[in-house]
Amino acid sequence: MKNCPRCRAPYGIGDAICPMCGFELPAPYEDHDDESDGYDTGDFANPYPTAASPVAQEHMVDFGVYPPGTALGLAQRLHSAGIRLFLYPPLETSPDEVHLLVPEPDAGAAWQVLSSVNLKPEQMTILSGAEVYLTEEVFSPGTVVIAEGAIVEVLNFAMPDPHNGASFIDLTGMSLAAGFIDIHSHGMLGIDTNQAGVADFQRWSAEAAKFGTTALLPTTLACPVEEMRQVLENFRQACAEPLPGARLLGVHAESNFISPEFKGAQPLEQIFPPDDSRAQAILDLLDTHRDLVRIVTVAPEVSGAPALISWLTARGIIVSLGHSAASYDDAIAGLEAGATQVTHLFNAMSPLHHRNPGLVGAALERDELFVEMVCDGQHIHPAVISATISAKGAERFIPVTDSLQGVGLPNGSEFTLGGQHVRVVDGVSRLDSGTIAGSVATMDAIVRILVERLGWNLGEALFMAATTPADSLGRHDLGRIAQGALADLVVLDADLQVAMTIVNGKIVYTR
Repeated sequence: MKNCPRCRAPYGIGDAICPMCGFELPAPYEDHDDESDGYDTGDFANPYPTAASPVAQEHMVDFGVYPPGTALGLAQRLHSAGIRLFLYPPLETSPDEVHLLVPEPDAGAAWQVLSSVNLKPEQMTILSGAEVYLTEEVFSPGTVVIAEGAIVEVLNFAMPDPHNGASFIDLTGMSLAAGFIDIHSHGMLGIDTNQAGVADFQRWSAEAAKFGTTALLPTTLACPVEEMRQVLENFRQACAEPLPGARLLGVHAESNFISPEFKGAQPLEQIFPPDDSRAQAILDLLDTHRDLVRIVTVAPEVSGAPALISWLTARGIIVSLGHSAASYDDAIAGLEAGATQVTHLFNAMSPLHHRNPGLVGAALERDELFVEMVCDGQHIHPAVISATISAKGAERFIPVTDSLQGVGLPNGSEFTLGGQHVRVVDGVSRLDSGTIAGSVATMDAIVRILVERLGWNLGEALFMAATTPADSLGRHDLGRIAQGALADLVVLDADLQVAMTIVNGKIVYTR
């Protein structure tokens, strides 16, 4: 990006006339030095004309006085919207305050753009100097300004401390990304979804944030209706109070409506089809708490599954296909009935066969399906993880922990899962039969596995850990660093260890 020799407005290589002042620009080969005059020194520079410049002949509307960093951010927003503007005094004079002036004909449009971000400095937190991972690019270094729980500016430079009352955090040498979202987790640190009380859900929120998780879906096992009712009532009560850490976005019911053949660690006695007489009480409960139940796992081949999938999706509940012996045709029928994702692909389902592709084949073939995968380094061979990411793309691949209450407990710890004995040995939780039962992984550990063991680009790994799960839930206000998104962020050090977690604009964890 170059700057107009007369008014200093930025222009593109294809521009012949300055979009700000109408000056005839040099041809691309008639280059001029943008650095010798101090405009690109990394300090505050004024790429916009000032009120004292020759182009400032119109009546001006003063949109207020701002600290230099805020003024520049607002100026960039206006310029990107095609609105003319002027800053006075020039930023290169290092003023304490800057007026943002807009020609009168453009004032109405400017007000529309600025009204949502017209904030006082003391309302703002400035995160400056980190490598900032956006969904498709990296600002290195960059600055993210947050206020009132949301991201108000993302700048492609490191902003110095304006000393104006805003909270300033220097993140030089760190990586700043959208916070991780875990859509499949049964517990941690002795907390189990099926047995969790109100205080347990609150503690889970706080503990998850220590691992960079800013939102999660506590996940249940198949269970009796009274147990499920208690889970949902406790969850509702916990969410009625301010949470100390990660958001609890709802409950993922890894439900009764799965295949007995591929039950995994689910209790066999609680598995039955949706047209069984025992199912109605569960369905009534899901209907009553439809605002809390975000995902239900269903095996598409069980009796009554297509009708159940349609019934759930009509109530705004996401259906994930899993724990399944489904044929390819069964899987497609589930997709056509409204299912949008697959629960821990490859685990607890019939394997891929070249003449009988089953649910795995359907999941890999159909671009619209999101797929979960347990990326703890134990459930799935690294080659299969990478092959699946290549097949689905980062936009449809969701790494999950499928974690149990054994997370954070010492090696050799024992506990029960759905009435079954589980023991943690060498970082793997297993039933007495030897079956792997969930994991003891955390989301930050999964990001490190994707990057360090599998060789995926950090930006892609962060996208899969945040943006893709947010999109799968229809929460486009989460999982991304962008203006208007909720300020749920994680700061990672050079070793990809969590240094800070921010939820709704508030620091909820620092190492």
